[in-house]
Amino acid sequence: MNLKKPAGNLEIVTLVLDCLGICFLLLGLLGTAVPIPMRGGESWMFAVMGLVLLFAAFPCLLLVRARTRRNHELRRLGRPVPGRVIRVRHHIWTSLGSRGLRRRHPWTVLCEYRWEGQTYTAGSIFLWERPLETGQAPKIFLDQDNPRRALVDPDSLKYEIND
Repeated sequence: MNLKKPAGNLEIVTLVLDCLGICFLLLGLLGTAVPIPMRGGESWMFAVMGLVLLFAAFPCLLLVRARTRRNHELRRLGRPVPGRVIRVRHHIWTSLGSRGLRRRHPWTVLCEYRWEGQTYTAGSIFLWERPLETGQAPKIFLDQDNPRRALVDPDSLKYEIND
């Protein structure tokens, strides 16, 4: 999992749950050594909440790892075919970090490809640079046994030059 450039929303959710869980767990452990003033409840409840958040992050992490493993398998064993970008989408409601004063929002592309006379579509992972909308023929890696299972190669896309 790339912390600077997550590949999807599930990776961001996993990252947030992990960070919150660790913070709450550390607060709970700190509360056993140093008294933390609280209105109601005990400081050890922070540690319990931290464990709950970490347990909630665990299935998300398993799904992220399975998706990453599948994408690596498709890249290694999949059949490369040419595709065509049919839509570029800017995810303005998803952001992670910033570049200077500008917040960073990811992009995705939807590509169309043909295999054995049938037309299929495949979506990309999050792209943290703006891809060009026209004139692209990205490489699509597909599973020959199940051509609906495909991966858009982000390295084969062309991106706009940022200042």
